[in-house]
Amino acid sequence: MSHFARKLYPLATALLFLLASSTALRADQKFLSSDDAKEKDEPQKFLPDYDKLVKGKDADWVYFPNGALKGKTVLVKEFEHNGKGREPKEAASYGKEYMEQWLQKQGYDVVDKGPADYTVEGNIFNAWEPSGAARVWGGWGANPGVGMELIIKDKSGAIVAEIREKAKGSTIHDAVENGLEDCAKDISKGK
Repeated sequence: MSHFARKLYPLATALLFLLASSTALRADQKFLSSDDAKEKDEPQKFLPDYDKLVKGKDADWVYFPNGALKGKTVLVKEFEHNGKGREPKEAASYGKEYMEQWLQKQGYDVVDKGPADYTVEGNIFNAWEPSGAARVWGGWGANPGVGMELIIKDKSGAIVAEIREKAKGSTIHDAVENGLEDCAKDISKGK
């Protein structure tokens, strides 16, 4: 083996290892292969493409088939809920207001009626309020939380984004706001 080949061999081996590792990490970043997808009490019945969700930058899971959203006007519909109990219904009642607020902070113009460049539909798939003792002894991990999903459609009705996020806060109200802030950041970035 030549002197050059002996020096190149460790470098080539390291590059192959890094390439294989990055490929394995990308495969782990799919929603359906994650622990989040295995939660029994969190329905997966709102988004049409759970298999296409990947790890988001701010929000947990995102799918932007065409990249960043270029339009600026947005219509936000009242949020739905398919979680069990009173908490998801309560959380859904805050969704529209906070989604509008955070989209405005990201530079979008929120309109009350169409037509708009985009329409946002939201769903609360889970919400929880820990018992008193759990809140005292459990720390941040025992705070109230919300699981939410968003579908964003363009003027033609085509889906241009899907997002799934779980967030915590000091109250369910706060958890909804925290989660939708992360969703709005990813919407403005398109990733």
